[in-house]
Amino acid sequence: MDKLFYMAEKEMFLLHNPYVGTEHFFLAYLNEYGSNVISYEDFKMYVKEIIGCSYKQSEFVLYTPILRYVKNNYDNVVDSMLYILRNEDSIAYNILKVKNIDIEELLNEIENK
Repeated sequence: MDKLFYMAEKEMFLLHNPYVGTEHFFLAYLNEYGSNVISYEDFKMYVKEIIGCSYKQSEFVLYTPILRYVKNNYDNVVDSMLYILRNEDSIAYNILKVKNIDIEELLNEIENK
């Protein structure tokens, strides 16, 4: 799990976003484990399109409340991803929803890995 959080932080820095959120954690997951439902490259493109990128890289690592909750309450990747992708307040969930990605298919894939 620590590796995914570290990778999520790297995604945040690369995208010049001001916080580490569920979208960065999901990018880290896709980069590490892959998916038949959505590619890392496509989701990263959606993050850039919807969230955008800042001109200045953040100097701090700040977690959003949902990701901080995941970090403090889950100790495995599958349960963490299921929580994030079932949470209608998470940015990752909302990006997938806006782009009409089949979240149920994605959840089934994650549960069966």
